[in-house]
Amino acid sequence: MAPSTELPLLRALPRAWVAFGRAPWRCVGLASLVVLSGAGLAVIGEDLRRLGLAQLGDLAVVLSLLLPLLPLLGLLQLADTLLPPQQPQRPLGRRSFLLRQSLALLLMEILLPLGGIALIQSLSWVMGRISTTLAGLVVIGGGLLLLSWLFSQVLALPLLVHRRCRALQAMDQSLQLVRSNWLKVLALLGLLGGLNLLGLLVASVGLLITLPLSALVLMACCRAQTPGSRDARRNMLPT
Repeated sequence: MAPSTELPLLRALPRAWVAFGRAPWRCVGLASLVVLSGAGLAVIGEDLRRLGLAQLGDLAVVLSLLLPLLPLLGLLQLADTLLPPQQPQRPLGRRSFLLRQSLALLLMEILLPLGGIALIQSLSWVMGRISTTLAGLVVIGGGLLLLSWLFSQVLALPLLVHRRCRALQAMDQSLQLVRSNWLKVLALLGLLGGLNLLGLLVASVGLLITLPLSALVLMACCRAQTPGSRDARRNMLPT
């Protein structure tokens, strides 16, 4: 990823709206599967816990975190096909490859922060035997580093879907893209957070619209442009 690439944030939302109009019912259907597979299993897990079936309830909660990955991948793939292609266009590849790499990415995105938290706790315990001030600095510094790393990975899954790359490549590309566009990524997170909060306020039914729009915005942002290039000028309008 060249350091001169920019995130087309201003053009992402109009592109997303135009692309949503091309297949609205498919987008809504996949979004409903994401919501039902997540929230539905979470509610079932809570009911099982109240009935005294704690282990089954915990299993349902874990599945509510993993099962939505399948319709989410489908939603991101659909969003990628609805948007204008980026030149050169990547081959689609096998769905099994995409699923394996997505699961590997999810596993690494869970295990690495857990390892970081364990390392921070160990270092703070060691420093705490010397000085509580040093222990506090370790916790604050380690927490900031961990949050900055998590922030750098917000585009990893959309990049994996768009570029059909491996998990480690998607993580590296997300790091480079976020590093050169961190203010725009902050604005992107604020936009997506406000959009889906609005969907939650409408009795959660609005999520059926805001989730596809969020996926389309993310996939549009994966089409990073080089300022002044022919592709950048050609893709300025939401066509």
